[in-house]
Amino acid sequence: MIKTYTRSADYSYTAGFYPTFELLKYRASSLKCIYVTEDVLQTEGFQKISQLVSEEQIIVSEKVFNKLKEKDNDHIIGVFYKFEDELVGQEPHVVLVNPSDQGNLGNIMRSMLAFGYKDLAIITPGADNFSPKTVRASMGSIFAIRIQHFTSFEEYIEKYPRLYFPFMLQSAKGLMEISKPKEKYSLVFGNEATGLPDSFENGHAVKIEQSKDVDSLNLATAAVVAMYYFKNIQ
Repeated sequence: MIKTYTRSADYSYTAGFYPTFELLKYRASSLKCIYVTEDVLQTEGFQKISQLVSEEQIIVSEKVFNKLKEKDNDHIIGVFYKFEDELVGQEPHVVLVNPSDQGNLGNIMRSMLAFGYKDLAIITPGADNFSPKTVRASMGSIFAIRIQHFTSFEEYIEKYPRLYFPFMLQSAKGLMEISKPKEKYSLVFGNEATGLPDSFENGHAVKIEQSKDVDSLNLATAAVVAMYYFKNIQ
């Protein structure tokens, strides 16, 4: 019987049909088992999933859902083993330095996939990217991107040397002043509460222009604006 998720566990789980389909689409080899309730056995969604996994991997159990479900419409849970990737060195990276909010982390993963970014570096300590809350917020996008952890930004940039753009409110350079990079690059974002320290200033620091009516943008919102801009600048 699966237990309530803890960060130290070697597994996590999806909740709901859509993220479970994404798990099977991109990380089928990581699947441990699937729990379902009796009332979904005749549904079209379950019929599709049952064709993608072996019979031994499907477990019908109401007890699991009484313990783990987050919403009343969760009728399927996909249990998967955690995984770690190597980033693709020639692709643009998103780097999150000590992100603290699981919802923001999941939303950034989803936005990355929407704009064609598939490499995410997480500088620890930070929010748990395998928490079911993060997985839910990502809508399964976590399974379609590559994620690698580093204990410091220095460790990351030594392994993947490249041009990087730190997003810092104290920067004098606005996002609209940035030209399309001619080399591999990374977009670097700080913690929700503290942002990036001054030590990240490298001559390419940038800020997202905004009105003075708010002090800053939400991390996930800032990441979306940055990814969209860099994806579309000429």
